[in-house]
Formats: sequence, structure tokens, C-alpha cells
Amino acid sequence: MPPSSALIAVQDIPGAGRGVLAQQNIPANTHVLDSPRPAAHVIFRQYRKEVCAQCFGYDRGRNLPVKDNTTGKVFCSEACRENWIRDEDELGAGAWLALENFVKSKSKAVVSTLSQCSVGDKPGERAVLSRWEEAEKIASIHRQVRSVDASDPRPGIRADKGHRRTMQNVCSQPVDPDILAYLLSGMLSHRQAPERWDAEVATLAMDPEPYKDNADLEAHCNAFLQLASIVPRDLLESCTGQICQTISNASSHNSFGIRAGGEDGEEYMGYSLYPEASYFNHSCLPNISKVRVGRTWQFRTAREVVEGEQLCITYLGGDEKDLTVEERRQRLKGVWGFECMCERCRNEN
Repeated sequence: MPPSSALIAVQDIPGAGRGVLAQQNIPANTHVLDSPRPAAHVIFRQYRKEVCAQCFGYDRGRNLPVKDNTTGKVFCSEACRENWIRDEDELGAGAWLALENFVKSKSKAVVSTLSQCSVGDKPGERAVLSRWEEAEKIASIHRQVRSVDASDPRPGIRADKGHRRTMQNVCSQPVDPDILAYLLSGMLSHRQAPERWDAEVATLAMDPEPYKDNADLEAHCNAFLQLASIVPRDLLESCTGQICQTISNASSHNSFGIRAGGEDGEEYMGYSLYPEASYFNHSCLPNISKVRVGRTWQFRTAREVVEGEQLCITYLGGDEKDLTVEERRQRLKGVWGFECMCERCRNEN
């Protein structure tokens, strides 16, 4: 749900959607918000041996000392490993194990959609909805098939040859470990607290056209169907097209980068979705600073703020300090889809 306290509140702002406003005068360096663990996240596979799966700790590119060879996770300490096991529980650990085994079995067909250049136009809203509806129809049949206990002698739903061929074809497609991991983390978050997840994630501003090209859309839908074929049966209720599409649509404009050395670090190691933090709008002259502490984000006033003033962070990760107004606007338009009209941009235009 939107963050609210004696210091801040979320309100509708003309021309800027919802934003965070100061409820009173706030001194500089005042702690205004802690954002809890993410609703979805991914550490890119190329960094899987260097970033702690629990606290996102990074030791200058060194491989971390504590390994779980079954799930493919690494940790900076035994304490983080124990906390991860506690947080994920048996079902989560089983799901990550299934994903790791699946990716390893497809080692010759692993791709990274994120690093590929766009080919063709972005698919429009109607095309996106149509492809996800098609994927959900296939998945709904597969969920019914898998929900039948193989040891149960009573008649159940059986997959016909056409459906089996469809799922075999999906699982033979190239796999993108980063998309798979991101969607799986969102499914697990939904499964642990569905009402809270729906209230926090499903109410965020959505991008109905989040995919850079048709290949990107296809990779996400295939990843969803691949997960439907491998996750534990107890997770199937959270493995739906609606949930996966919501994760994608919300993440497009609401995700935070996971970087080494702070928000403006050079290494971009992954990204995560923090619903409470997503209500901060952007400014190239932000009055709110942010710092990641483990899996959480802390937000403080960068200067004194007056009552009624909008509280803004930078979406540019510190890069705005060295960019011209044209460069900033181009970056923001390309990634987040808006032309910045903050005070700094208006003054420099």
C-alpha cells in the first residue's frame, strides 16, 4: 500500500500521477522511509557467484565463500544462508532447485534478452494482451493436469497430445535465466502473502507496453510457461499469466537497480521491485537521497523540505550530475517513457 506517516503521504499530483508529499517541514538528513524486502528481484546470472542471494552483498568481483550447489545460490556468510533458507522456506528452496536444474539442462540454449539489441517495433498493448492470454490458456490446462496427484486412482484431467507437444516445444525453446528468476521471485512473494502482494504490486502504475520488441515479449511468455512446467505443484496457484504480466508491467517503470558500491556504482548486477519506494517521482535535482542497506532501501531528505513540497529521488542513479539537460531527458524518455520537466530541466532548457 502507499507509504504514509506523520512525515509523508501519497497524493495525486497534476501532470505527474501520484507522488509523495511532505506532511510538515522536514529538516535535512531526516529518515523518511524504509522500503522492506522486494516483491520481485533478480541478480543477473553472470553475477551469481559474486552477489549474496540474501543481502545482495558484493565483494569487488570476488566469488563469495558460502555456496549452495543445489540451488545455485551463493552467500557472503552462513548467517545470510540461514536467513535465506528461513525466508524462502521449503517450497521456495524447492522452486529455486527446480529452476537451477532446468537451466543447467538447457546449458546450450541459454540466452540473455537484456543484453540483446531491439529488433523491430515495440509490441502494442493489444498484441501484449493477446500473447499473454494465449500463454495463460496453455498454462491453465497445464495447471489442471499437474494438480492431479499421480498416485490418485480417481480419473483426472489428462493432457492430450496437442497440449503435450505444445509444452514440449515451449521447454525446448531457449531459456533466459534472468527472466525466469525474476518471475519466480515474484511468484514466491505472491504465494507467501497474496493479499499484501495484490495490495502493493497490483496497485502500482503499470506500463501496458513494457517489452522492447516481440522477441522480448515472447521470452517472457515462454519463461512463464517454462516455470509452469517445473515449479512445485504447491506454487501453481501463484504461477499465472496475470501475476507474471503484472510483475512485468509494474517493473518497467518501478524497478530499482542493484548496483555495487551504492546507487551510482559502476556494476549493474540486477534489479528489484520495491512497491513502497515506487511512489517517489523523479527530479534531476532530488530532495531525497536513497541508499541500499542489504535488501532494503532507506530514504532521507537531502536538504530541508517544506510542508506540501513533493519529495523526489533521481531515477538516473547519480548520472544526472554529469549529464546535460538533453542527455538527461533522452535517457529518461528512453527508459521510463516521460520527458522530464523538473525545476532543473526547466531552468537549463
